[in-house]
Amino acid sequence: MEKEGYRRSTILSAVGSLKSVARKADLLNPDSVKTYLAKANVSEGRKEALVVRLARFYKYKGIPFQKPHYKRDEKLPFIPLESEIDQLISGVGKKAACFLELLKETGVRPGEAWNMKWFDLDYERNAVSISPEKRSHAV
Repeated sequence: MEKEGYRRSTILSAVGSLKSVARKADLLNPDSVKTYLAKANVSEGRKEALVVRLARFYKYKGIPFQKPHYKRDEKLPFIPLESEIDQLISGVGKKAACFLELLKETGVRPGEAWNMKWFDLDYERNAVSISPEKRSHAV
């Protein structure tokens, strides 16, 4: 995966997923894995992600694998009221409150906020430069 340009965090996540499946089923036996997935008490979206990772693993191992079909359920996100966000911010410590206020005021993702550097702050224009996370598009 590293040679294909995947980030380290993606690789570690995939390895963790495969290890998790290996504890419940024989990873080298696709039918065993499919039986586990069919009965697993996880969301359809999680199963879909596991199937993608398993397909990559089986391709690497040269093991034939017919992907089962799982489709994630699209749900509307919960969007709290601004007053609820303010209550949350007022109920946490100073560092967490500062972080949450940044997320609220700028709309950045948590990972984008964590990756910010001091030179990303432009005090003259009251602006913040954001480096988008993976699979994000700069606007």
